[in-house]
Amino acid sequence: MIINVLGVDISLNTYTSYLAYLALLIVLTLSCSATSNTQAPSSFPLLDNRGILHEYRDSKAYPKITKPTHMSVLQVYCGVHRQWETLRIVWRRGDLTKIEHREESSYWRWTYMVSRSKKQ
Repeated sequence: MIINVLGVDISLNTYTSYLAYLALLIVLTLSCSATSNTQAPSSFPLLDNRGILHEYRDSKAYPKITKPTHMSVLQVYCGVHRQWETLRIVWRRGDLTKIEHREESSYWRWTYMVSRSKKQ
C-alpha cells in the first residue's frame, strides 16, 4: 500500500497499514467520547431576580439548578461575592408591563432568588 503524506509517497506493508487504521480508529473514538461528555462545567453563571450575576462552582448543584423543581433551596458558594448563598428556585409569573398582548403580558418562568447564607 502506498500513501502520500505532504507530497511524499510512503509504502506500507499490510501489517503497518492495519496499525495505522487502528491508531486512527482509536484517536477518533477518544475524540468523540471526549466531546460527548455531559459532566457539569467547572463554573457556571447565574442571573438572579434582581439582575445580579453570580458564579457557582458546585458540580453537585449544577443539575439541580438547570433542571429545578418548585421551591428548591440550595446552599452554594458564590465565586463573585466570595460567600455562601442561599438559592431559592421558584416557578412564578413574571411581570412585563410594556407588552400590550394579553397572552404575553404575564408569563411563567423559573425565578432564582439569592440571599446571603447564615452558613458563613
